[in-house]
Amino acid sequence: MKQVYDNIRQQWVAATPEEIVRQRWIQKMVRELGFPKELLVIERELKMLPHLKEHPHPLPNRRVDLLSFGKGATEIFPLLLIECKDELLSQQALDQALAYNTFVQAYYVAIVNQDQIRLKYNLACSKCEIGHLPNFNDLMEAVNG
Repeated sequence: MKQVYDNIRQQWVAATPEEIVRQRWIQKMVRELGFPKELLVIERELKMLPHLKEHPHPLPNRRVDLLSFGKGATEIFPLLLIECKDELLSQQALDQALAYNTFVQAYYVAIVNQDQIRLKYNLACSKCEIGHLPNFNDLMEAVNG
């Protein structure tokens, strides 16, 4: 099976269609949009996320595709949760990402495929969505007000 090198996880992984999508967005985020690679988490189980290790309730056995943390003065926090798809973006995919985020509690949630992104920027608003990914500093500024 073909493989692709994941520079964040520092390992070769199977080049599945979804993984190709993930790697494309990781490269764009790091190279073009200023996301610090040390704040990116790839294919991590919910229970392994640093801020959920002490979660008071059982967590579902699920993995986040891509999560960017933001960095505050003293700690990191979940900034952007991304669900990667190798198909057309659907409401079902967005609902899946939003369901994961009930645990993760990221400020922004997005679904992506090879060419598109749907980014929710106000999770309480059903229509607050954009079709591009702002750079890391812009997302941090919006969070910090």
